[in-house]
Amino acid sequence: MRLTRSLVVALLALSAGSLYAQCGVERWTIKTGTDSGASSVSLGSWISTTIYNMQQSAHPASLPATTRIAPRETTQYSISGTLIKYAKESDSDYHLVIKDSAGRTMIVEIPAPNCVGGGSPFGPGISNARKQFDAKFTATSSFKTTSTAVTLRGVGFWDFLHGQTGVAPNGIEIHPVLNITFGGTVALPDGDIAPTDDSVSAVRYPADVVGDEDGGRVRVFRGGEILGDALFHGGAVVEAPSVNVIFVGNNFSDEETRTIMRSVRGINADSRFQELSRYGVRTFGMRVSSRNIADAGREITDLGVQRALTNAVEAGSIQHVDENTLYVVVLDRDTDASLATNRDWLSYHSQFHPSELPMNYVVVRGGLDPEQLREAITASVFRALVNPAGNGWF
Repeated sequence: MRLTRSLVVALLALSAGSLYAQCGVERWTIKTGTDSGASSVSLGSWISTTIYNMQQSAHPASLPATTRIAPRETTQYSISGTLIKYAKESDSDYHLVIKDSAGRTMIVEIPAPNCVGGGSPFGPGISNARKQFDAKFTATSSFKTTSTAVTLRGVGFWDFLHGQTGVAPNGIEIHPVLNITFGGTVALPDGDIAPTDDSVSAVRYPADVVGDEDGGRVRVFRGGEILGDALFHGGAVVEAPSVNVIFVGNNFSDEETRTIMRSVRGINADSRFQELSRYGVRTFGMRVSSRNIADAGREITDLGVQRALTNAVEAGSIQHVDENTLYVVVLDRDTDASLATNRDWLSYHSQFHPSELPMNYVVVRGGLDPEQLREAITASVFRALVNPAGNGWF
């Protein structure tokens, strides 16, 4: 199989940084103020608002990867509420959940200063907010709870809805936070839930829906029943699927490559695949293609997978022009993989936006025996077709 030169560069850069603190991918320039429109945001003034007011705007029909959406993303806001949860995500953001007196919640986030480009007008404010937060709390990868009055300033941001803890129903956030002032504090032990925190903790996800690396959730396959309870949920499906198999790594034998491609092509003839037609999935004539990319190093994360796919799209190595394409990323036997430090899976599926067009993808662990491999590919492909976002609609 041929190596794609631009992807070699992308993956070599990835392997050098994958073991260290990572930065995000999706709409990252907007989140950190490195987009061309960031200079239009007036940082010398702000509008006082409320969680209720921020939730009144309808979620935009589309979210451009590098373009701000006025007026929310071109305005600095001041907002007050009660901080009830906080954690440090794998993309290095501080994910904070604030709540108003009526129980409405929304997310506010503080990026890591070292993930912000030097030309960002938001850089000084982001560094300031991180210092203010660090002086009061210590964020870790696990959510901690508190009941702390806060007033903060920052820029509005529209996020994709992907099962984030505390997300507003319309996906509005303050991201980045540029200044934060704390009031009184009632700290609770790690893992406890504040008595008034019911609105954030009401959803109980199945055991195979786990946290991803940018605050959302994905569905993993650990073996067992392929479809399980992955029944139609009334939302979007992949209506006319095609599959592009992405081989990550150089250590695939010819036999392994043939086995992987047989497993993918065999989906067309699988009787369980035919059953998905009842949900609006076209179950005939599914096209299958493949591409090989370079060595990802000894370890790769979900953010690393997203970054490699994004680089490939930007370099033109992947022509991502059809949202019905499902990318099946298969790792070689020498590449260890983690999903927000979780390694208890054979495959998983998710969705992100390297451009305005969503990209649906499956990741399959390397080194599986042929039967495990077939089941892992089939399970996550089926589940991706009926729930592309992979966030658990439960």
